Amino acid sequence: MITRNRIKFSEKQATIIWQQVVGKELTSSEDELFSVIYPGRTNGDSGPDFRDAVIVSKSHLTKGDVEVHVKSSDWYSHEHHADAEYNNVILHVVMWHDCNSATLLQSGRTVPVLCLAKALRHQAYLLPYQLPCFQILDHMDRQTLGKLLNTAGEERFKQKAMHFQAELKQEEAGQVLFRGMMRALGYAKNTKPFEDLADIMPLNSIESREGMALKQALLLGTAGLLPSQRWQGKFVREKEVQELERIWPSVDKKVKTMKKGDWNLSHIYPNNSPVRRIVAQSYLLERYCEGKLLTGILQLVKEAPLSGGHRVLEDGLTVAGDGYWRDHFDFDVRSKTKISALLGNSKAGEMAVNVILPFAFSWGELTNEAKLTENAVELYRNYPKLAENCITRHMKKQLCLEESFDFTACHQQGLIYVFRNYCREGRCTECPLVI
Repeated sequence: MITRNRIKFSEKQATIIWQQVVGKELTSSEDELFSVIYPGRTNGDSGPDFRDAVIVSKSHLTKGDVEVHVKSSDWYSHEHHADAEYNNVILHVVMWHDCNSATLLQSGRTVPVLCLAKALRHQAYLLPYQLPCFQILDHMDRQTLGKLLNTAGEERFKQKAMHFQAELKQEEAGQVLFRGMMRALGYAKNTKPFEDLADIMPLNSIESREGMALKQALLLGTAGLLPSQRWQGKFVREKEVQELERIWPSVDKKVKTMKKGDWNLSHIYPNNSPVRRIVAQSYLLERYCEGKLLTGILQLVKEAPLSGGHRVLEDGLTVAGDGYWRDHFDFDVRSKTKISALLGNSKAGEMAVNVILPFAFSWGELTNEAKLTENAVELYRNYPKLAENCITRHMKKQLCLEESFDFTACHQQGLIYVFRNYCREGRCTECPLVI
């Protein structure tokens, strides 16, 4: 057993060492030899320290999360063994292994421990190992990298388009579009419940009803997120809320209702709460009620000019919010100042790039509308940089790309494509960026 022996050491130092052992042959607590292919991406949210790591032992490839501690006993003192969020951990990395067993997950499975002090004890110092793409601009010029990222970004676009085409062969186009938009509103933590809501309360059921309040009541009531469904006995006095509560009981009760527990409502930025995003969708449905959502969205893509067309798309998708939702994060949760839009330019841009344009391309191909497919592709290629997300930030750091690199949305999508298809799959030698 390796102990601290009064040596001061921080978890941050352990995480740095973990990221430097890529390619080294290491021994786990179970005396199993393995190598680290990809250390994973730093997790800035709750849960394990690294996501999407890849390790290989003999011929077996394992993908999942990694948790780092100074001592292996920290796993239990932090109560990770009782937290299902850590069930995808494949390796527990520690500086000192002060427990006598493997690490136990909430699911009942055990995972090996990598004791860095023991694994590296024969090395006088640790020589940092870089991934093949580390400091990529030392190996290629900016123009070449830009072309490679554009190609990767277009591959991601094709993947999304193929997914939509498969759905369009089985369902009505409006419903496919609606589900895609709902999925985009869910962010990572609520993607599935938003998709479930779109299936339980489909587009044709909502578009057949008139009025914003009825649309909101249908969506929020089916989601199980009205105050009466979440807070038993609590009464919200605002007239807008009372109207929704009055409308909901009149809806056909054959509709399956979701539960509050189906939603992830913790660790969510207030502006991104599911309630606000569902309300935003009701505004869009009302905005395009005359010609229906499908026609309105496709018309946006057809009419958007190739130069500056992103502004047309974002204007057609942003929702400022008014009345009750001008200053409320949720029911009975009020801000002292005016809060941001229900659906701002940033989120509208993400929806345009990830949903609207690949969907429009797919629909144009199926209906032989050349103008629609051409517009969708060119708008995507020319779309300016979107807001960063955890993967694009991680990839920029991994490639050592400074802020001065002139990113487009297609470049960012290329970073995501490379991460998901190569980095987290341990396919470094096949990566298009490693030439």
